[in-house]
Amino acid sequence: MNPNLMASCPQRETAAADLKTDPPVCCPVHLRALPNIPRNKLSYAPLLLQKNARSLLCAFQAAPQFARVPVPLLFQQRRNSLRVLLLGGCAYYAQQAALYLASLSRLEYLKTNGGHSENDGWAMLENLLDETSEPELNPLADALSVVSPALLDGSLSEDRPKESPVAMVCGGQKQGFRLLHLNTPAILLAAPSGPVLTSNIMEQITDLVEQNMDQQPPDLFIALQPEQVDLEFLEELRFSFGFHVCRLGLPDQNYLRRFLRQTAKNLFCPLDEQADLDQIIAQARRCRGNAFNETDLEKLIAWAVQRQTTPPLRTQDLIFTPFQDKKTAWNELQEMIGLDPVKDALRRRLAAAALESRRRQKGLASEPMYHNLAFSGPPGTGKSVTARLAARILREEGCGTGRFVEAGREQLIGTYMGQTSPMIADLFRRAKGGVLFLDEAGALLDRGRGDSYAVEAVNALVRHMELEPETMVIFATYPGEMEQLFRSNPGLSSRVSQTLDFPGYDDQTLWKIFQNFARKDGCPLPEDAEEICLAFFAQLRRRKKDEFGNGREARRLYQGAVEEMALAVLDDGRQETLTRDDLERAAQRLLICPEAKTRAIGFS
Repeated sequence: MNPNLMASCPQRETAAADLKTDPPVCCPVHLRALPNIPRNKLSYAPLLLQKNARSLLCAFQAAPQFARVPVPLLFQQRRNSLRVLLLGGCAYYAQQAALYLASLSRLEYLKTNGGHSENDGWAMLENLLDETSEPELNPLADALSVVSPALLDGSLSEDRPKESPVAMVCGGQKQGFRLLHLNTPAILLAAPSGPVLTSNIMEQITDLVEQNMDQQPPDLFIALQPEQVDLEFLEELRFSFGFHVCRLGLPDQNYLRRFLRQTAKNLFCPLDEQADLDQIIAQARRCRGNAFNETDLEKLIAWAVQRQTTPPLRTQDLIFTPFQDKKTAWNELQEMIGLDPVKDALRRRLAAAALESRRRQKGLASEPMYHNLAFSGPPGTGKSVTARLAARILREEGCGTGRFVEAGREQLIGTYMGQTSPMIADLFRRAKGGVLFLDEAGALLDRGRGDSYAVEAVNALVRHMELEPETMVIFATYPGEMEQLFRSNPGLSSRVSQTLDFPGYDDQTLWKIFQNFARKDGCPLPEDAEEICLAFFAQLRRRKKDEFGNGREARRLYQGAVEEMALAVLDDGRQETLTRDDLERAAQRLLICPEAKTRAIGFS
């Protein structure tokens, strides 16, 4: 890279005062799919060859997320091609860093070797996008190829196609995919979760960098999130192949404001000077959670243009209102009957998780904390309901995906040795950024029977809780079981921040829950309903003892009374009003034919 070009480029925010304008922002990255190839296995982004190197460098160095990337050093010490390990928590900004560095490298190569000039990139892109082009045109010829490790190493892939996707881009070859097959100037190896580097992949990297030493191999970038770092492989890449380790950050609020203004200007739909950019950004964060990046702001502008909104765009033109119930999850949690100590403790824990996530989004230092919880209590005390609300609360606070995955023993423990760990890995993949709720976690107890499957499951859970702290794991257990789980694996207790006790409900609380069901249905109750309900709860509690279902019993009584009312309406044509007789018949029937023994958690 030309040192004069480096010296002449304005540096980040300090150039704003001299230029009396906003520093430039980086172009958003939009990955494209190849025909008949899964996008999550292989995709590409055309290099930014329509821009000159000076403008690319200025934009890259003005972005706070790339402040720790030493561009001059990367180019001065490269070994025939760029080899960079990109460490950061956001896959999108690893893609953006790789795209800009690869574009700078390609522009320099083309200029040195008499290829495209720095200003004739549009012609190349037009040919690339022209549907009438020759079918043998390689869309990866001037692009950054984003490759999944699962495509390189079959042991990482959940699905194993009969024919490798690489056949679509390398002349119909039937053999397995290898990095050497890619005819592309730059490769980014990345995965949203799970391992990125394996022995098989390391061998392919060796073949790639050692091939045809008289020719320039492609630039190679490897994106690693903190939990994906394997120190042994990382040191091998640095020592043997000269990989540079670059740490990526996140854009700050000022950068996101600049991006909004610049994107609106580029789309000929400028922003009103009074527009509240911070409010627009905050709402987008709340809606998108951990998935938020600058392309979400770009979509807001694009939607305004599609709606033919008259510029300049105001705050209300760019506020995205998500589809959701009128009540927030916080309010629903507060409206739950009883559980006051649980609600207070959960509110504190979720607030801490939200604060930590917002600090990370702003690029501020934040010591990682474990936010995993254990809910301990008898059946029917609202553990599953509370866990679902926790996922929604995190999403509403802009720090979670809102995903909620519930699993029991059959989803946690395989039928043969070696099947359990992949099953648990799949659960964490599905729940990423949300809540993984382990119903009846006591099923993981070995109980002294040499249950190696349960031991394998607990070990896998502990490992993934360490590697994926953005996913909150909630264990639902019966009293005393969580302490046994902690004793079975000390690593588990250090990763569960708190055990919340869900006490059994007394009869008066159950009566309030019964009233709540009726109120939600708009169903008035007879005057003596309380007397009948309290007598039913007391008698059923004596009969079922430890099997008493708490809130579930109130639900069963209410549903039984509604069924009796429905029969009377059907047979006698009476009005749809719940009567004393309906309640008494339902109570008598449920006492004679108690519920089959089930262990469902929750009562709604």
